Amino acid sequence: MTERLYYDDAYLWTFDAAVTAVKNGTRPGEWKVTLDRSAFYPTSGGQPFDTGTLAFGKVKASVTEVEADSDGEVWHTVDKEIPAGTAVHGEIDGERRTDHMEQHGGEHMLAGAIWEKLGGTTIGLHLGQTDSSIDVSMPEERTHLTEEEIILLEDTVNARIRLDAPIRCWFPEKEELKKLPLRKAPTVSEHVRIVAMGDFEMVACGGTHPSSTGRIGSIKIISAVPAKGKVRVSFVCGGRAAKLFQTYMHYADKAGAALSSPVDKLSRAASELKSRLADAEKRANRLESRELLNRMEESGNTEDLKGITLCTLQIPETDGRAVNAAVSEYISGKGRALLLCAGERLTFARSADVNIDMNALIKRVGRGGGRPDMASGAGVPECIGVARKILMTEGVS
Repeated sequence: MTERLYYDDAYLWTFDAAVTAVKNGTRPGEWKVTLDRSAFYPTSGGQPFDTGTLAFGKVKASVTEVEADSDGEVWHTVDKEIPAGTAVHGEIDGERRTDHMEQHGGEHMLAGAIWEKLGGTTIGLHLGQTDSSIDVSMPEERTHLTEEEIILLEDTVNARIRLDAPIRCWFPEKEELKKLPLRKAPTVSEHVRIVAMGDFEMVACGGTHPSSTGRIGSIKIISAVPAKGKVRVSFVCGGRAAKLFQTYMHYADKAGAALSSPVDKLSRAASELKSRLADAEKRANRLESRELLNRMEESGNTEDLKGITLCTLQIPETDGRAVNAAVSEYISGKGRALLLCAGERLTFARSADVNIDMNALIKRVGRGGGRPDMASGAGVPECIGVARKILMTEGVS
């Protein structure tokens, strides 16, 4: 069984060990080795594995994955073969480990605050590359958190982070374990490892954690959304929270400059701009629709088809709402039929008193369909010429 050095010192970046076993990896050019002792954390409990190197002689092998088996052996995937019995010098990617500890430590405190303030039970942790999430079972099967509840959780956790309270990890004896005020029961019965943060969080966990709450930095909840009957709370801590704040401020400042608005009034400025744009778009559509209707009614685009006014018109691609409005207005009159190509979109329509099956006609010349009085689809400008010829040749029933 591998001696796991991170249990005693989560900030141990380098160590010396000996290879106890080696086997082929799952992919070509990979091997898996076990060590008598290791500071590398294997994937477990939602926390990803550590990466780093194992050096022997002048050779340095990259550790690309770490996993533990049911016998307690920690297997390190490396890109160079290392014979059993070889003495190696291990080095952890400290930046990656620190990031994982910040997120994991913040998760503990967030889960504790959710339990204390809202009565929610946390089920699992997913530590992603950009953010992390926990699924929470809420009382009365709630699947949402209010804005006020999110602020309450953030304020509670961040206040406790600023206390810089010590974080203690240990393996208690069974009698001691029975007396501990754990947030939830351990998932294992042997070798139970407890993590306590100040006097506000205590739970069983085998992961790596900062030495004090202050080293978590801060927490920011990104979202709280329904997920399979639970609430999925996504968050960032420490360095990730600082980078997120930098990103938000960068774009908030740019948006503020563009809208001539201070950051705290951006929401109102954006709403006002959206309203003005919607009004302008409506006016533009009305004008475009009126211009298109005028073109439909121009004598140069119409001809008589046994008492029916047939309009054949080709125009560039145009806003669909303007086209629909113009078409509806055009066929509201009596005795009218329309063959329109706007870009690559066909619209065939006719007045209620005209007996032409536009659905059948458009299918003969292009791709599409609809109702007998109006059909649309895809095609090329030549399609309206073919449709016109069909009507002129076969007539109107």
